[in-house]
Formats: sequence, C-alpha cells, structure tokens
Amino acid sequence: MRSNLATGVVSGVLALVVTSAGGCGSAVLNKGSDGGGGTGGASAGGMTGSGGAATDAGMTGSGGAATGAGGSLDSGHGDALSDTVDAGADTAVDALPTCAGTTCSVVFASDSSWPAYDGDPATNLSANKLGAAQPVCLNATSPPSCPTGALIYGHAGVGWAFSLASIPGAVWIWGPGIAVTDVPDLKQFYFSRTFNLGLGPTGTISISADDKARVVVNGVDVDGVGSTTDETQAGLSNTMLTTFDLSTALHPGTNTITIAAQNGPASFGGCTGSCTYATNPAGVVFGGTLSYH
Repeated sequence: MRSNLATGVVSGVLALVVTSAGGCGSAVLNKGSDGGGGTGGASAGGMTGSGGAATDAGMTGSGGAATGAGGSLDSGHGDALSDTVDAGADTAVDALPTCAGTTCSVVFASDSSWPAYDGDPATNLSANKLGAAQPVCLNATSPPSCPTGALIYGHAGVGWAFSLASIPGAVWIWGPGIAVTDVPDLKQFYFSRTFNLGLGPTGTISISADDKARVVVNGVDVDGVGSTTDETQAGLSNTMLTTFDLSTALHPGTNTITIAAQNGPASFGGCTGSCTYATNPAGVVFGGTLSYH
C-alpha cells in the first residue's frame, strides 16, 4: 500500500463468480400446481425438488423447495437462487432478484459472504477455497464506517474515506486468516460468487482497491484499477470508486466474474525490508447490479 496523509493504499486480488437462475426470459422455472409427495424429479432447469414432482414447465408442488448449486427456489418468482455461502461449496450463489415487470435485478456488494481463493476458480480448476473474506480497516476511524468485527491494521495514516453510498452494504475486504503482523507485500486473493442470468443480461460494477484490481468476466479481462509498479496509480486507486460496464462480457446462464486484486510491494509502504499490514495494508471494496429479462 502506498501511504499518504490523504489516503491509504491497499492491494489485493479479487475474484467473483456470478450465476443466476434462468430469469424472466430463458429457462424460467414456473411455480406449478400442487404435486404429489415424495422426492421430486429434475426440472428442465436442472433443479431438484423435494416437495413434489417437477415438470417441463417448472416445479410443481406447493411445498416444492428446489435445491441446486446450493440455493433454494423463490416460489414467488421461480427464477432465482437464495443468497447463501456454503463452506463446503466451491462458490457462493447469488442473491434473490427483485423484479419489476419483465426485468429482474440483483444487487451485490463486497462483504464476508464472498469466498476467497488462491486462484481464479473460473479458469483454474486447482484453485483452493481459503474461507470467507474478512472485513478490514486501516484503523478505527478509516474508513469512517469501519464495521464491527473487522480486522484493524493499525495503519498510522488516513484513507479509504470516500463515500460507499452508491454500493450499499459494501465494506473493504481481504483474505481470511491473516494477521496484522503478516507480510502483505504483493499478496493476492481472489473472491468469487456465481449468478445465473436470464435473457439480455447487463451489469455494472464499481470498485476501489489498495493497490490493484482487475475485473474479469467469463475469462475476459474487462478493465481494472491501480498498479503494483506505479505508486501514483496505486495511490489514486483507493481514493474513489471506478465503475465498469460488464454487459458485453455477460451472457444468459452461468456467468463468472473475477476481480483479481494485488497488494503493492514493500516499497509502497516505505519499508526497507518486509512490511506488515500496518505499514503496507491491503483491501478491496466493490458493488454493482446485474439485470436480465
């Protein structure tokens, strides 16, 4: 992290995996009529039901809770998975959408519901899940809304002070299991989630990183912020949110979004040898919206 009086710089690697159920358009799972008891069959969307038989039109059975990819079926709209993080699963699944007419939208934000990996699980099958992301703060007052239970680095400067109002619920996060005294120089983490999108998917993400982050969607590098070689760019990257359009890289069905973030070298923290997180802090904050028909 590049340290200055106005802002702190934290780097990291972030990966997001996005998957939503076939929404208002393709592969819609409609709530059917009451079904018989027993274990339900597989529906066209690949979901399995426990409350009734499944048909081509969707789930049947008034109690037919569907399970698949770790989520449950929304009986009201029938096209989204519930928000959950399964410690045994490879990725987290998406939050329930809100729908108006034929358009459904899912809002996401960085918090401890995002699993952390040592590689991009979308492109690296050997990537290991490390646990849930943990909220982090430079110190007790930076950022101003440091959440309860966050790891406080004890950084002497101030930073991360810009408003997160445009990405409600977002907090600065970093990898699990780290200690303030660990060596953070050039450390990387990947945070991943999955969503299954319907027809005509669009989306945006707003992100800030200390010191570098890349946004990758379905294996395509969309754009990024910060740097691990240019201290000026690294310093700017954690003073504001930068918004990217994800639409051209999204498609109906399963989508994987990876934010690859990395902390800067020891020189960014002004260390002659290795730094600690107190002198070279790291983190990433982001949020956005995915919409589909």
